[in-house]
Amino acid sequence: MASSSPSSSITSNLVSSPFYPSSFSKFSSLPLLSFSQTVKPFPKTSKLLYRTLNNQTTVVKAQTVDFAGSFYEGGIGSDDDPDSAIGSGTMTAVEEKETPPCPPGLRQYETMAVLRPDMSEDERLALTQKYEELLVAGGGMYVEVFNRGVIPLAYSIKKKNKAGESNTYLDGIYLLFTYFTKPESMAVLEATLKADDDVIRSSSFKVIKRNKVIHNGKSRNHAGVGDVDLP
Repeated sequence: MASSSPSSSITSNLVSSPFYPSSFSKFSSLPLLSFSQTVKPFPKTSKLLYRTLNNQTTVVKAQTVDFAGSFYEGGIGSDDDPDSAIGSGTMTAVEEKETPPCPPGLRQYETMAVLRPDMSEDERLALTQKYEELLVAGGGMYVEVFNRGVIPLAYSIKKKNKAGESNTYLDGIYLLFTYFTKPESMAVLEATLKADDDVIRSSSFKVIKRNKVIHNGKSRNHAGVGDVDLP
């Protein structure tokens, strides 16, 4: 009968030992945790890109409205309802296009006129043509008129006509005139608008040319409207 060798006895004892590596096989089904992917801070370029997108959004909004810096920006009325007043910041009738260069000796102006809400379409067209001809006769160029329709006023306006009758208006037809003209012709336009029974309220503004200013490495557009020392 063959006797077992010392080496086989040692091997048998090692296999039965609780420290044999096979005893850890029951843990093989457990998921392994990997720390190879770590959270990295956002690169600085992301912040700059966010600012760039914001600038683009602002620019797009200004181009769509096309009245940034004019009297339509922050005008009378509430901004909550875009159909309630001229300060709503929207102008659906206006198409995007580049402002023509100012002719020599002329200045750029905008005139807002609020007409009686009960005017017929023919009456409104006749009034529009009347003031277009008045502007051209005074040396005006590039005259354009934008009709916003009937809009509620921010507050009631009471006006007395030439016959001495007083009327209180709660809404009106809003017209915007944009044009270039001689400064000395503005007095005639203002006097005619004020004496017109069909015009509830009017305001004229001198448009300041849009300038691009570089501030802290950023390009910003600045535009304004001057209603002081008109014309």
